[in-house]
Amino acid sequence: MISTEALEQLAAAAGEGSLVSHETVLVDDVPFTVTLSPESPEALGRTLSTLDACGVGVLVRGGGSHLGFGNPPRGAELMLSTQRIAGVLELDAGDGVCRAAAGTTLTSLRAEANASGWELPLDAPGAGATVGGVLAAAAIGPRALGYGLPRDNVLGIEVALANGDRTHCGGRVVKNVTGYDLNKLYTGSLGSLGVIEAAWLRLRPMPAAVRLCEARLKSLPQAVSAGIEISRVASARAVVLHQLRGEDVRLVVELAGDEPTVCRDERALASTAPFVAAAPEALDDLRRRQAVLPGDAGTRFRLAALPSRLGPLANSLVDHASELLIQPGLGLLYAGFAASEAGGLERVARAGSSVGASWVLEAAPASVKRECDVFGDDGTALALTRALKQRFDPAGRLNPGRFMGRL
Repeated sequence: MISTEALEQLAAAAGEGSLVSHETVLVDDVPFTVTLSPESPEALGRTLSTLDACGVGVLVRGGGSHLGFGNPPRGAELMLSTQRIAGVLELDAGDGVCRAAAGTTLTSLRAEANASGWELPLDAPGAGATVGGVLAAAAIGPRALGYGLPRDNVLGIEVALANGDRTHCGGRVVKNVTGYDLNKLYTGSLGSLGVIEAAWLRLRPMPAAVRLCEARLKSLPQAVSAGIEISRVASARAVVLHQLRGEDVRLVVELAGDEPTVCRDERALASTAPFVAAAPEALDDLRRRQAVLPGDAGTRFRLAALPSRLGPLANSLVDHASELLIQPGLGLLYAGFAASEAGGLERVARAGSSVGASWVLEAAPASVKRECDVFGDDGTALALTRALKQRFDPAGRLNPGRFMGRL
């Protein structure tokens, strides 16, 4: 248990009103009753320095929309939230870039970007998702096909390290530099190497035309093949397949760009499947489904494979998974298994191995997570991750136990 003296030191470092006691929040059956929310980036640095001095581990969180992602925490005594470090710090409508603090919600940042004639190319699922949390989890949504991955849109990141040192990499413009791209290192590291304070992001111009359509197909192989072909279309911003067990496959496509290109590509869709106009909320519905478990005790896996191998991969899982959601242009397949479906982990591992796919267990009960590493079994990646953890957080203060290899 963390001592009263340590809590007082942390509260002083983080600023007035930063230490909050609350009802128990369970993260993989580990209870948390205290959250520390530094009032500023400077306070975050002081807080991390104090945590290091006191020997206290923390579970780092943003908006909490991806709190269930990762291995069960080990040795974390309280939560560290970046939600008070929020706000759009700069938005340059001429250059199409912005700098946003970590606790800024995607909803508020998107509204400001839209008002300036730009789009925010982050599309992660989950209510209350924040810039820092989405980048730390490298979370994506259906529009990642057109937007690119989070790491593709980060120009610079400001980070507080485990010992309290504050650092930054990159900036508001792209420059050719030598050495390792630390932006990509921090993006997707799940807060295990440092706590994101703010980020410079590339924005995208608002499209002149957008079309949303969908088709229902009986054959999953046919749907996957059509989805791969459509993903190559110039204006394709989102191409998503969704199938509940025993039902037809739903293929939802969003085209975005200049009017002539979108009209041309819309006409071309007719040769691939019987498309009709989709409801305005169709893509939002699929984004929500991407984060939903099939029942309270279900599991959800994300598999990554070459697009050409998605068909065989989907066929090996379709009779056992409760739900499949596929982004063919990105080579991603999300498989949900109900609690009553035994052997989901073994089935996914076997199916992935057969086509050279990697997998991540995105969500599951703690009892399932305790039996495996949710990031799969990649010996090469684990060795590199262990070396990085030792370099950036040797005492294991940040999200202990949560990342690959339970680091």
